[in-house]
Amino acid sequence: MGEIATHVTVGPVRDDAQRIVPDEPLQSNSLERPLLLWTDFAPDHGGGGAVILRSLVSRDEGPKILWASPAVTRANVSSDVAPMTAGSLGRTGRRSLVLDSTILAPGMARETLRLAAARRARAVWIVLHGAGVPVAAALVRQRDLPVHVTVHDDPAFAVAMRSRRYLALTPWIEWCFAKALRGAASVDVISEAMRARYKARYGVDAVVVHRALRGPVKPSPAYDRAAHGLRVGILGTVYSYGQLPILARAVARAARVLGVPARLTLVGLGFAERLRADMHGSGVEVEGTGHLAEADAVEVLKRCFALYLNYPFAPRDAVLRETSFPTKLSTYVLAARPLLIHAPRDTTIAPLASQADYAHAWTTMNESDGADVLVRMWRNPVLGASMHEAADVVIARYFDPERNRRALASVLSR
Repeated sequence: MGEIATHVTVGPVRDDAQRIVPDEPLQSNSLERPLLLWTDFAPDHGGGGAVILRSLVSRDEGPKILWASPAVTRANVSSDVAPMTAGSLGRTGRRSLVLDSTILAPGMARETLRLAAARRARAVWIVLHGAGVPVAAALVRQRDLPVHVTVHDDPAFAVAMRSRRYLALTPWIEWCFAKALRGAASVDVISEAMRARYKARYGVDAVVVHRALRGPVKPSPAYDRAAHGLRVGILGTVYSYGQLPILARAVARAARVLGVPARLTLVGLGFAERLRADMHGSGVEVEGTGHLAEADAVEVLKRCFALYLNYPFAPRDAVLRETSFPTKLSTYVLAARPLLIHAPRDTTIAPLASQADYAHAWTTMNESDGADVLVRMWRNPVLGASMHEAADVVIARYFDPERNRRALASVLSR
């Protein structure tokens, strides 16, 4: 299983002010020159970035894609997956995101070039997240190997600025980010708003690429109000805990008005235990499923009256909500249930509200406003039926597989 590890050289690498120089290329056993895909997360990670990439790149493509990551251990090495042994996990057996994003990043950039030379990679495709940002900033300084970069969340203002651990690193991360964007041969981003921001701020052109998701959506069963009461489903994380108690109190208030049980179902590794403890005695039942495969998660979400999609309201969250795009929406559409959108009006998901019976906007942090929206939704008889036709509209708008794969292929081919 160590084919990549045994074929990567670790010889000397010369650095100067302008470039990183790889070792002499070794002969590759592959018949085709691969594209080296570099991510801060492992290929089988459950997060949104990995979900998007797996939908765009088939693992059946064999030698065409070599996926490298500092989150991969030697035990997980295969012919198309490689670890970054110069990262903290490879050096110590424990992952340190701070070390990988700072002092260990130059070593990983040099190792990336050695790996690319050993496998005769035709280019590097790197996701600008975590350690990928400083590694990309180093890689674009050399001119022997083209570098394509992908942005799903702005690493400086949508991630570092919102994190206590990385807040002090925000200026450094943006400096590296700007270097990577401006030095890349091509760029893809997750939204039109992000493309416009980077054009204005950094002077770079980008294409928009979303997850590839094939329709049509299968109808969900008619919602059983008597069996489930007012049940709202939540997939994955919600950026911060603060909105969940407000949601729970809104559901409880709406359920009292309607005379039905109040339930929240949290799917994935989220805040279920904490929320259950905080909501004890409030009249809302909180259940958590733990991690589920997407197909199993969809089956749970199909049995919810509405699905909760949010962005945070704080000023420091502005870049996140105005430029990022939630991957969980692509899972929600498969469940074919109506959406409760809890976010300010200035977000990338605001246009969903134009589908009146499918997406319902709650634009304040006031629980009574959320309860009013839920009561109106409950009293709309249309919302008990499957929302698969509206979900197909969302797929056509954002997740069309041919359009997204063609957009990515067009920039990679440059």
